[in-house]
Formats: sequence, C-alpha cells, structure tokens
Amino acid sequence: MQFPPVPPEVKSIAHFLKVAEEHEERNVVVAYWARMFACQRAMQLVPGKKPDSVSKLLIALMDWMEMTKKANLNNDGITNDTTAHALIEEYALQLFSYGDTQDRASNFNKNTIKAFYTAGILMDILEQFGPLSEDIQGKRKYAKWKAAYIHNCLKVGDIPIPGGPDENLDNVVHRADLDKDDDINTAPSDPFAVNPPPRNDENPFFPTEPSSLTPQPSVAPPTPSPYIPVVNPTTPQLPMPASSDHAALSPEKIKKAQKFCKFAESALDYEDYKAAIENLNKALHLIKTGEEL
Repeated sequence: MQFPPVPPEVKSIAHFLKVAEEHEERNVVVAYWARMFACQRAMQLVPGKKPDSVSKLLIALMDWMEMTKKANLNNDGITNDTTAHALIEEYALQLFSYGDTQDRASNFNKNTIKAFYTAGILMDILEQFGPLSEDIQGKRKYAKWKAAYIHNCLKVGDIPIPGGPDENLDNVVHRADLDKDDDINTAPSDPFAVNPPPRNDENPFFPTEPSSLTPQPSVAPPTPSPYIPVVNPTTPQLPMPASSDHAALSPEKIKKAQKFCKFAESALDYEDYKAAIENLNKALHLIKTGEEL
C-alpha cells in the first residue's frame, strides 16, 4: 500500500514508519504497532485541526491498520496488547544483544549500527503499552547512542571503542541523536529485512559476517570501557512430570498456555529455536501441572 509522504509538521514519525515498511512482509506485528505509534505521535505533534497533508497520512495509516487487524483476527500480536508488548520487546532485546555482541568483538559495521538503531526505535514503540522499565530505558539510551557513535566514527575514519562511554550516558545521548542523522535515516532501518546473510550456529537469528560500511584499519582496538548492559536471566527448565495426565485448567490458564504457544510460533518465524523450545516447555508444563515455570 502506498502512503502519502510524511509532512514536515510530523517529520519525526518517519523513523517509525520506515521500521514498519521494512517489517511489513516479515513481521506484521512490528509493522502494525510501529504505524499505530506513528499515528499517536503525529496526533501529539499536531493537536487540534490538522493540515490536509497530515490528515491524509493519518487516514491512510488508519485504513491500513483497520484492514490489517481484520485480516489478522487470530494473531494475538495484533489483537492483544500484552502479547504485542512481549513480542516486540523480545525482538528489540535480540537486536540489542546482537549489536552489543558485535560491538564488543570490534565488528564495527553497518549491521551493528542498524541492530542498535532499530532496537532503540522499537523500544520507543513500546511506550504505547505503558511506562518502560528501567532496564528498557537504559538499553534504549545506550542503543541510540551506540548506533550514532559507531556511525560517526566510521564516517570520519576513526576506530570506535567497544563498550560504553566513560561518562554518564545521560550526558552524551543528546549529542548523538539519531533523529538528526540523515545518513542513518535514509538507510534500511532493519539490517536483516532484505537478503539476510548466512546465519551461524550460536545465534541462528543473526548473520555471521555482516558487510562493513568502511574498510577496517588493521590496528588493535582500544581497551573496552567497563559498561555492561543488564542481561535478563533465562527461565530455568524444570523436569517435566512423569505422568501424561493433564491438570484441570481454568480459562485463564488455558489462555496462558495458548500465549506460550503463540510465542513459540513467533520464535520459529525467526528460527530462534531456543526461545521456541522454552515457550513450548512452558506451555506443556502448565497444561500438565497447572503451574507456570
């Protein structure tokens, strides 16, 4: 679907619409909520009566969202805010983790920048579901700063320093605001949306050798700063009960089991087998025991 151009009055929503466009074919949940957030932000930017150019864009976006929702009535990621929040947050954290791993390995390239950049935009989008946790707020600031920092270093031929800044992140983020960087904003917002590179065994969701923006100088990288992002602990896998009998489940627990299955299905879309297995184990455990892992 062709959308009207983004008017100057709401220029800042272009980043969310770009993420939506890049994900429309491969992740309709991200596309739907990115456009929903763009609509909300546009209404905040231009309260009251809106110029025709803004109204035309909003109407087109709302028409698309209504059509998409009708076509995805069985997709909890579209119809259920809680599920959508969980799916988008999980995806954002995967991108952040990939970017951080590449950065600390001194793999400073286009995909590392894009992973951080897209993670930051997705964490913005999470605001429509409620206040962000401190962990997400911190990662969002770091992701946006890191994407701009690596990009700017490569642009001028400097070697980026792996890890976090030596000063308080609150004092440096505003100097590296990605919204003001036209070079990054005109490039694809998702580094894996088109022609994904080969995946590796350790992390099948992401490529092994993304292409570089510029040739890397053959010198040793500086010593990393001590910044270490918060890592969410994985859920331990408990042994399954020997009995094959299922527990008597309330409608609420049935719904939770269905949610875990949906999460597993979504993970398989991205070939994230670990997350798929974890969520299937949670569903099986709940069905058999009536208790959550």
